[in-house]
Amino acid sequence: MTLSGCASAHDREPVPATPEIACTLRHKVEIVDTLKALPRPVRTALLQQAGAIADRGEFFNAGDAVSRPAPFNRFIRAGKSGNWWFVWYEHGGIAYWREALLLSANPRSGEIAVRTSDRASGGDLCTATDQLLDGAGTKD
Repeated sequence: MTLSGCASAHDREPVPATPEIACTLRHKVEIVDTLKALPRPVRTALLQQAGAIADRGEFFNAGDAVSRPAPFNRFIRAGKSGNWWFVWYEHGGIAYWREALLLSANPRSGEIAVRTSDRASGGDLCTATDQLLDGAGTKD
């Protein structure tokens, strides 16, 4: 028996779940859940730092077996604290990890300052973000 026009489950790749990270940061932040909500200069600096990045919930290459073209990075969440934006993303491939970045645009030059977490937080994006914001001298 043939079923023409039907796709099997093997024909579709499931989108790996976007990590749901629940925490309370020590710093007052405004959260955004999509790349589209980031200001253009911050989004551009993120792409320069991380490379191609899928938006939250979109397909990305979570492992090292590439079955279709897609970025190896995917946006998790971002937020604004004072003049600083933090961005969380995950990186797939042979070595999966999560990263926290801190970005800020200089109002005079438009230049973007970027700080990365040192991963000393053991992959805890909340701790890494608080440490980055502490180092940036943001006020609560």
